[in-house]
Amino acid sequence: MSLIIQSFYNIFWQDPACQNLFLLSKEELLESISFGDENNPYTYSSNRIIISNAQNDSEAIDTIKFRSERYDLFLGNSLEEKIEYFKPIIEDIYDKKLKKSFEKLINDYNEKGWRLFVRFIKIISNEKKREDNIIQFLHDYGFIGKHIKTFEGVEKHFEKLFIPKKRNELINEQTINTFFEGIKFIKELYVNHSYKKLYTTNQVLVNTLYSEDNFNSRLKLFHLLYESKIIYPSNEDAFVECSNCEPETYKGTLQLRINPKKLNNLKCPLCSSELTYFIPYELDKEIHEIVKSKDGLLLNALCNRLDKYNIDYKTNVNFLDDIELDCFFNKNDEIYFIEVKMYKLNTSKSKLKSKVKEHYGKLVKDVKRLIKLDQFNGKRINPILLLNINNDSLLREIIGELKGLHSGTLESNCKIINLGLLRFEE
Repeated sequence: MSLIIQSFYNIFWQDPACQNLFLLSKEELLESISFGDENNPYTYSSNRIIISNAQNDSEAIDTIKFRSERYDLFLGNSLEEKIEYFKPIIEDIYDKKLKKSFEKLINDYNEKGWRLFVRFIKIISNEKKREDNIIQFLHDYGFIGKHIKTFEGVEKHFEKLFIPKKRNELINEQTINTFFEGIKFIKELYVNHSYKKLYTTNQVLVNTLYSEDNFNSRLKLFHLLYESKIIYPSNEDAFVECSNCEPETYKGTLQLRINPKKLNNLKCPLCSSELTYFIPYELDKEIHEIVKSKDGLLLNALCNRLDKYNIDYKTNVNFLDDIELDCFFNKNDEIYFIEVKMYKLNTSKSKLKSKVKEHYGKLVKDVKRLIKLDQFNGKRINPILLLNINNDSLLREIIGELKGLHSGTLESNCKIINLGLLRFEE
């Protein structure tokens, strides 16, 4: 076991805030983006955890939200203006310089089809005559004059079209200014889009989850993770804004490498109020690989605990061609079958209950088939459904409801627990 993983579990088993955080599904722990619709969703999770104080102040987050949406409207109108400005200029250049050439190329493509495509492949595949063939192709369609014989001549030809000069229709003082305004505009689009993505992200969940956690305990945890090099600053931009000052007074993106315990020191230089911040961090690669694995950190944490007590176990074992057990082992002549389930916790209690009952029923059904195998004959069987639900009262509620639905020795032996209820030392 590497030093990073040892350091991580040293914190994990001692700090409830760490358990609450890393027993989230990867879609909730890491910054995630969802695509598609409800029937066919796809979620991409990047290796980023965003630390933010925005959720501590509902007024601040609402202020930022409405400022960002208002600026979105402004940028939308500005984009239309810039497109309308350049559109007639580009259309005029196209009509005068390129229209006939493209029309001839499109017409030949429609008439010759694959023959034109094959010609193009021959042009780029013949390394010795590639330059001559490309020049000839440009001649044939009138993109350049017959007097141009080399790539250097082609370069100079297009330079004349785009180099600023008094009578140049496309590149002049006005269009250059508009171009640089466009560069700034693109940057503002990126900043505002990224900002909007951050304040609507699942990462708000990361910073305040349960009543037993608070933001200060999370900052303390992030400080420990940072010092142990389990998390480290991301190369991506951090975002800060003063929600106390007037809109657009103090807002921006920056590269920031900072220990999370110092985040409370981020103050507005104009009014000295605490800045609203969204600071990205990344997980160590080894921890990230564990988090994004099929069973998340839960199965790995179980194995870590079993290793501590020198229990010989197997994971992801197949039986009867259609049953896979996440973990099983023999301890004191008793067989333990463990099914590990990581749920998205940012959902309703009824959905969580439904999922647990579904997986409980499947585990009991599978174990009833397994105990008929010769290798388990006469053995005491202990099925366990191990979950990432750290809410003990919710688990007791679910277990109480299941008792009314199932009866029998196997069902009574089947336990539903979380890591906090896991015991092997007895």
